[in-house]
Amino acid sequence: MGGSLGGLTTALALASKGLASTVLERTAGRTQRGVAILVAGARLHAAVGATARDAVAEALGPSSMSRHSLPHAWWDVYSALRSAADAEPLVTIVEGAHVVEAGQSDTSASARTRDGVTWTADVLLGADGYRSVVRRHVDALRPAAEYAGYVVWLGESELPPRYRGRAGGPDFFDGGGDMLAVYPLIDRAERVTRFGWGWFDPHHDALLRGIGAVDGTEVTRTPRTSDIPDETLAAMAEAGGRKWAEPWRTAVVRAFRDHEVIATPITEYLPDRVVNGRIALLGDAAHAQTPMTGAGFQEAVADAEALAEALDGTDSPEKALQQYELTRLAGMRSRVSGGQSFSRSFAGR
Repeated sequence: MGGSLGGLTTALALASKGLASTVLERTAGRTQRGVAILVAGARLHAAVGATARDAVAEALGPSSMSRHSLPHAWWDVYSALRSAADAEPLVTIVEGAHVVEAGQSDTSASARTRDGVTWTADVLLGADGYRSVVRRHVDALRPAAEYAGYVVWLGESELPPRYRGRAGGPDFFDGGGDMLAVYPLIDRAERVTRFGWGWFDPHHDALLRGIGAVDGTEVTRTPRTSDIPDETLAAMAEAGGRKWAEPWRTAVVRAFRDHEVIATPITEYLPDRVVNGRIALLGDAAHAQTPMTGAGFQEAVADAEALAEALDGTDSPEKALQQYELTRLAGMRSRVSGGQSFSRSFAGR
C-alpha cells in the first residue's frame, strides 16, 4: 500500500526476486511531494535488481551509480522508479485506491478501499507514509506519528550561474533560530543548474493549528500553498531577505513571493514494532524522521532490500516478516532517535 518512493522501490525489489506485487496508490496522477532527496545509488541499484537498475541509471544519469549519497530532485527519482515499475511485468500499479482498512486471516492479508473493494495477498506491506492506515493494524497502541514542533518550507530554484557545476551538499546556514538547508541538484546530464532548499522554521505552530494541519500532537495533513495566508508568505519573503545570504537569498525570497513553496509540518515516529503477522511497515510508515537526518529515502531502500531478501523463497510469510523486523528495527530506531535529538533542541521542546 502506497506508490511513492518507498512503495515503488519495494515493488521493484520484490520483482528482482521473482515476486509479484500489486501497488495500491491513493492518488490518481502523482503530484510532487518533495524537492530534494539524497540518493545512495549503489544501494538503490542493488535493491531494485539489474533490470530496474538500468532503467533508473538511464533516467537519473551516471551519477546515480555512485556509492556516495548525492542530491537529486524528488520528481526525477520518482519518475525513474515509476517508469521502471510500469515496465516491470511483475508489478501492477492501481491508482485511486484509497485504502481505509487493513486486516488478515491465517492464510492471507487484506486491504479494503473506500469504494468497498477488498484486495487480498500473501502479505500486506504498508508504505503509506506518516499517516499510515496500515500502522493502526501493526501497532494499535501507537498508531500515530507525532508532530515535531516545526515546519520546513521546501522549494526548488535556479542556481546562480557562477555556482553552477558545484556538486555535493547539503550546506546548512543559521538564521537566528531558523536554519536553511541547501542541496545543489544533479540532473540527468550530470549538470548542477538548480538547487533544492528547506527552511527549517519553529515559529508557525499557531498557523499550522489554525488551518487544521496540526491537531494536538498529530499532523493531520500537509497544507496546500493556498492554505497559507498571503501575509504569511509575504512576511517569510521579507524575513528571508534579512536572514539569508546570496547566492540563496534572492531565489528563496522569490519563491515565497511567487507562492512556489511547500509547507511541510515535520512528523516523527519511533517504532516499537513494524510487523504483525502477515502485515509489515516500511519507509515513513515505519520510521518517520526529520529531514535533518538526510536519510529518509536511504532508510526506505534498506527496508525494501531487507523485505525482498526475507520473502525470497519463503514458505512462511509470517516468519519472513519477523526476520525483516529483526534485521531492520534497531537501525530504524537509531535513525529516528538521532533526529529527535535535533528536533527537541530546534523546536525548544
